[in-house]
Amino acid sequence: MKKKNIYPVFMFLILFSLGSCNLSFEDLKQNVNVPNAVPPSLLLSGVLNDLHEAPFGDNEKWSQYYLINYDYYGNNRYDFGSGKDYYATLKNVVKMDEEASTLTKSEVTAYGALSDFLKAYFFSKLSLEMGDIPMSEALKGIENLTPKYDTQKAVFVQSFVWLESANTKLASLIAANDSPLKGDFYYNNDLTKWQKLVNTFRLRLLIHLSNKTADTDLNVKDQVAALLGNPGKYPLMVGTSDNLQYNYIYPTNNYPNNPSNFGNDGSRNNCSDTYVGLLTRLHDPRVYATSEPAKALADSLGSTTDFKAFKGANPGEDLGSMYIKSNSGKYSLLNRYRYYRTYTAEPSLEISYQEMCFNVAEAINRGWVASGTPGNAEDYYKAGIKASMAFYDIPESGNLIVHFFKPAAGISDANPYNEYTVPVDWNTYYNQGTVKYSGNNVTGLKQILEQRYLALFRHSGLESYFTFRRTGIPTFETGPGTGNSGRIAMRFQYPSNEKNTNSANYSAALKAQGYGNNDDINGIMWILK
Repeated sequence: MKKKNIYPVFMFLILFSLGSCNLSFEDLKQNVNVPNAVPPSLLLSGVLNDLHEAPFGDNEKWSQYYLINYDYYGNNRYDFGSGKDYYATLKNVVKMDEEASTLTKSEVTAYGALSDFLKAYFFSKLSLEMGDIPMSEALKGIENLTPKYDTQKAVFVQSFVWLESANTKLASLIAANDSPLKGDFYYNNDLTKWQKLVNTFRLRLLIHLSNKTADTDLNVKDQVAALLGNPGKYPLMVGTSDNLQYNYIYPTNNYPNNPSNFGNDGSRNNCSDTYVGLLTRLHDPRVYATSEPAKALADSLGSTTDFKAFKGANPGEDLGSMYIKSNSGKYSLLNRYRYYRTYTAEPSLEISYQEMCFNVAEAINRGWVASGTPGNAEDYYKAGIKASMAFYDIPESGNLIVHFFKPAAGISDANPYNEYTVPVDWNTYYNQGTVKYSGNNVTGLKQILEQRYLALFRHSGLESYFTFRRTGIPTFETGPGTGNSGRIAMRFQYPSNEKNTNSANYSAALKAQGYGNNDDINGIMWILK
């Protein structure tokens, strides 16, 4: 039987079907076998996870909280490389807003409000690390592969615009009881808490600008006065339940220090004198929760709970010397009962009520707002200390039960810890001349900044480093172990691909900031001048 030629018929059917469906080229290039859209809630969860900054890394040693004492695991040098690259995260922030707008056809969405906050958060953080950065022309993909660098001032100005917008959008959504939000594992989709966070973060950024209060484009003092003077419009955190905190859940996500890495890390990192020395000078009971007594000192004193039994290493010490002294019991280790006993330890505070209290106190101390308008500096100073103490379950009065690891014990032993009872009393602690707020003066400011430093131990990423860089408080120690010719580096370098793929704008940014042709880690960025 002779076959018929069916090719013309087949082509006719294809053309007919295409014409009848009125498909465009954009329609035809869609792959129907894979998702072509992402739920905004899924994007939000990913972005919020990128916001988390875990402890037990370089941020803590650069903030001089704890130190590496074994060179196999690194060193304590300030040989900064490139800052973090958040541009992939920021692309997801923009995409989240676009997807939410497409789904709801609304001009104001909860995802859009959080998008404004997140852009301010990540762009300002990039700038705090490196200085001038691509912002206004960034995130455009193939439309612009060589974005210009925006000045650090422009980044902050735009960040405040975004934060104002976020606050306004959240207020309208809350008033309308219109808050369809999913994917928020920090606040369980509660927009009232997000609004407090937005304004609390804005206060943090304004505090970073303490050297720029004369700049009329920023109006730092006026912005702070508006935030603190109008809680109806700009609600702030009111307690630790408002903290933006990352909770560890076993076995999904473990605290970085845990029983599984105890053998490798439990004795190869010790506390820094910058941190422990401040605690012991203030006779601060938080040292019992975060640190262990140095065995050799405790033995010589005949007391495990004497403040003199706690000693951190000088960050500038030669690493070999530090290792020998640490292993001979002359330095305090991290409290292994608190940080290695379980897989969940403590939440990581990204932005906290504790920090906010000290930021408000600093603003009042500096005279940016009249004392008594939002309260007085001492009230916020005391509230910040008390909130930090409560985080470590330290009572205002009574007995504090403390635990320290037994020498030579293994974490899997039936009872590897010794228990001690230490009496504590808030009034006794606070009425010390070194702790009691001395007033709105230089000494009072130093007290605020020192207590802020203590409260942020293991929390908030590089915040304590940024504060030292801005104020010089507390004093960071240097020496052969910190490298960089005895200097604390002032900035991170740009990602290496910028030099190769965006060289003209990269070079122009270095020259505009006064670094010449050198991506200088010791260069002084605009915010510090």
